[in-house]
Amino acid sequence: MRPSGFWSHWSRGVIVTVLAGILCAGFGLTVTDTARPWPPSSSAPAGAPATAADVIAAQRSALASAVSFHPEPGATGVSLDAPVVVTTKSGRLTAVRVTTTSVPRAAAPLAGATVSAGRTWWSNGPLASATSYRVTATVAGPDGVTAQSSATFRTLAPIATVNATVFPSGGLSVGVAQPIVIRFNHYIDDMSARAAVLRHFTVTESRPVPGGWYWFSANELHFRPKAFWPTGEKVTVVSDLDGWNAGHGLWGQGEVVAQFSIGDARVSVANLATHRMTVTDNGRVIATFPLSGGKPADPTMNGVHIVLDRESVVRMISSTNGIPVNSSDGYDELVYSDVHISDSGEYVHAAPWSVASQGRTNVSHGCINLSPADALTFFGFSRVGDVVMVVGGPRPPARGDHGVMDWDTAWNQWTAGTVHAVAAPPKPPKPPKPHLAPRR
Repeated sequence: MRPSGFWSHWSRGVIVTVLAGILCAGFGLTVTDTARPWPPSSSAPAGAPATAADVIAAQRSALASAVSFHPEPGATGVSLDAPVVVTTKSGRLTAVRVTTTSVPRAAAPLAGATVSAGRTWWSNGPLASATSYRVTATVAGPDGVTAQSSATFRTLAPIATVNATVFPSGGLSVGVAQPIVIRFNHYIDDMSARAAVLRHFTVTESRPVPGGWYWFSANELHFRPKAFWPTGEKVTVVSDLDGWNAGHGLWGQGEVVAQFSIGDARVSVANLATHRMTVTDNGRVIATFPLSGGKPADPTMNGVHIVLDRESVVRMISSTNGIPVNSSDGYDELVYSDVHISDSGEYVHAAPWSVASQGRTNVSHGCINLSPADALTFFGFSRVGDVVMVVGGPRPPARGDHGVMDWDTAWNQWTAGTVHAVAAPPKPPKPPKPHLAPRR
């Protein structure tokens, strides 16, 4: 008789039967075919029935294995606009935390949202450059067991970062023709980057009107309304370049908030044929000044000019326009009450030397000459962004001149922009109705 062999043989059937009964009771256990007797030990013997802890550990392992990450674990050189995506094939995601591990660049966790009934999590913000991240996901099974899975990745280091300035800013009050001017510190010659950056600017208006974008050079982008701004408009521009791929290894960086308002509609028309300048304020004519414009050899540029700036006194030297100072047509003078209206050096200014010609003929080198008294009045009236419309002359607007380029570039060449309305303040709660005591 061989009881050990008998026990070994018989025990298999008994153990399988017992385990089958346990499984029917709701426990996930591992069935083994091992026939070795259990050695005396404090740990579970090989081939022993699974404990509850073993079951939970197996469930946790399965849950953790079901989680996948994008970017791939251990990835390097990750784009700054890449989304962080966590997906599980089993259970549901109950928490995802994306944190930086680079010191001292630790930042707040990356925001995101869970979709697809808790199976997927997407980030909704850009990544920092040259930074290591850790993604930790918590997933829960249907029976309440939870598990964690994690991964790390590192973002790329840009060749250079691109930032931008915005004008107007600082709460300025400007004229109705003033465009929003964005200047970048690097040239942006990648067409897809130019299109993408428009999504990184937000224009909010108190009374929304249609507006559009136009690239005037590789580092200068403008926004203007389709028609002149309404008087009293309040505008906020937010530039948030983080996560913008500017092309050729360049990436955007930084946020700028610019706020300004639109003042009274001050529109002046300088007619070179009649030698008169008509000045209006909110549509009302307030002055008509005799003028002398550019002579036939140096005509003033036609077009819708905007006031670029004002200066009480400017030294004007003919050599800057190619005319020798010591020639018969040369000059080197201090000129007063200067309202600047073009890059080419056109001003509306005081010209005591041409008073006799003002209202009669054009004798200047391209500027709008007024009498000293009229020029001083116009100087005090004007602000940046006001309109000076020059008509009646032979010279067309010069493309690329900041004085005329915005309003003399046809509207159909501008890219329509999204304009946001200022959020309405919440309505105050209604006062409670007075309590009326019952009549006796």
